[in-house]
Amino acid sequence: MEAVTEYAMQTPDGAWRVEVIKRGRSRWYRIIHGDSELDWLSIAAVQRILGEAGIDIADLVDVTGQQPASGDNSTHGAA
Repeated sequence: MEAVTEYAMQTPDGAWRVEVIKRGRSRWYRIIHGDSELDWLSIAAVQRILGEAGIDIADLVDVTGQQPASGDNSTHGAA
């Protein structure tokens, strides 16, 4: 079963992107910033990482016409 991006949001400038990934019954989060990808994150980890970067998760905006990142597989870096 292949992982798919269910939803994506990003900072208004597009520098940080958060994706909700689903494969089967499993869901997790992925953060993309520049060339870096952190995969298999919990929402708590997303909030912590964004917070450390000075970003409030409430400031993220919906991504319309979202494109899956890098083939959307589960071999990205994990945090």
